[in-house]
Amino acid sequence: MTYHALVVDDSPDVLDDVKDRLESLHHSCDCVTCLQCARDRLAKNSYSYILLDLEIPVRYGRPSRIVNGQNLLREIRQMKGYEDIAVIVMTSHGHDSPDLAVEVLRVNGASDYVKKPFADSGHTLEKAIIDALDASGRSRPGAAKRSGAVRNEPPLPFECGEMVFSEHRVELCDVKICGGPECGMIRRILDELRHKNARGRYVRYSGTELARRVDCDRGQNGVAEAVRDFRSSVSEVMLEEANVKVNRLRDVILNDRRYGYRLSSKITVRDADDPVNGRRDLVNDPQSKNHDPLNDLVNGGDDLENNDRQQWTIEQIRTKGEFRKAEIVAQFKCSSKTAGRDLCDLRRRGLIEFIGPAKTGYWRLAH
Repeated sequence: MTYHALVVDDSPDVLDDVKDRLESLHHSCDCVTCLQCARDRLAKNSYSYILLDLEIPVRYGRPSRIVNGQNLLREIRQMKGYEDIAVIVMTSHGHDSPDLAVEVLRVNGASDYVKKPFADSGHTLEKAIIDALDASGRSRPGAAKRSGAVRNEPPLPFECGEMVFSEHRVELCDVKICGGPECGMIRRILDELRHKNARGRYVRYSGTELARRVDCDRGQNGVAEAVRDFRSSVSEVMLEEANVKVNRLRDVILNDRRYGYRLSSKITVRDADDPVNGRRDLVNDPQSKNHDPLNDLVNGGDDLENNDRQQWTIEQIRTKGEFRKAEIVAQFKCSSKTAGRDLCDLRRRGLIEFIGPAKTGYWRLAH
């Protein structure tokens, strides 16, 4: 298993020393020098453990204070997906202030602390890392980030999922894939692409137009790089945290010459402060309380794009209550991918929902 750490320290000499020690353990790392940079990395990436100096500046060039590191430690413990991550505090103040060490461990929730300069015997940085990984359940190959359990099943393909937007984060299938405004351009891109047009489809923008909308100085090349990095990040974090294999080109943000950048139809967008209704208002007629989009679909209404498979599917779900993708494949002799696309489109419209595990669950009418 490859371990990847986030190291937060404003001393170049300390960072060089830490890098050497982590390389000797065959671990990799990202190094940052201030609180804000650490927030940015935590929002974009996934880490096996964190090495944190308490006395850091909020931003580069500002004064370093112990309280900044303490605040960051408390933030980490409140971040979804990082509640149990190993956080090892690196401090020179443990030599002259045992009360600080107690506060860091008991009050702020650090896994351990090591004194600087690092010792070469006894309680070394390397030993603290290994002990913390053992305690957190991440020292075994295949350890799951959220539960600490070993995954024995092969990853599941991504068929559809809900993307939930809040002020400080974006989640896909309950997995954090992006933070708030501090994430910069990629958050602005997601905020643009989350909307739908009058026909209920996700908006589509060329690279040039999207760059203009998100105020990207580097134009479409900057947008392309941001989307590429985001795709890789989502693919990695979904596999690690949800055991779901996301196709980087087809499952989240799409891009081609004809339609430009847009969200995949596999995605259902919802606001975090609207957990019940989600985005269903995009298909319901806001002028009519009695409007039923299911009737439009079955009866071939003009305001919804549909096909024979989808009309048949809704009829079957209404009759039987529970429905599975294989039934579409058997009835219409189509591919599993085509059937999945039809179902996800119906879910995106807010007409049906999936219940249960990916392999044994079923589709039903949305409640």
